[in-house]
Amino acid sequence: MKPSLSDDAWRWIQREGRGKAFVQGDRLMREGERGDHVYAIKSGEVKVLAESATGNPVLLAIIGPDQTIGLLSAFDRGPREFTAIARNDVTAWKLTRDQYLRILVELPEVGAAQLEAIATRFRLTMLMCVGRSDDLACRISRRLETMSSDRGCGELHLTQSELASWVGASREATVRCLRRLRASGAITTKRGSITVLNDQLLHDFQT
Repeated sequence: MKPSLSDDAWRWIQREGRGKAFVQGDRLMREGERGDHVYAIKSGEVKVLAESATGNPVLLAIIGPDQTIGLLSAFDRGPREFTAIARNDVTAWKLTRDQYLRILVELPEVGAAQLEAIATRFRLTMLMCVGRSDDLACRISRRLETMSSDRGCGELHLTQSELASWVGASREATVRCLRRLRASGAITTKRGSITVLNDQLLHDFQT
């Protein structure tokens, strides 16, 4: 997802909120708990996971710097729909529900950016649900293309196991598919990362 917090937003957040540090594996939020706060991510990445019908965790998103997490519960007071785990060392700022709603009023541009972020996440979730019936190469190439575009760089720090969970496939099938993408010249892989080499070749797998 694209960053949604401006310099003005961060000045407000750091003045009103409370900074917290997490190490890899720490839990920021738990699925089903009452949502009474939002985190703004200053550095590091957070994995967003939900439990499937079989009890296995499914990767929904990776949230990075200048993004927020926990928005829906702040709006509707509903339970968390996911678990959030620190993917590496994370520095975040905690805003209570009241503080989060106040920044949306006091800084209208933040409100607009947050609504855009919610719409983007909803659209990606819908595509993921509809895309379950697509060819696996199509699902993987779409995910890599979106992630590369959002981050503005081709090198994606993403493990093959994380990608498999993200697209709803086994690790073995994902590895075979990545081999096809490598052979086409669309990507290259190394331990812990995937690099997009050619956007057009990657896009061709979606047609």
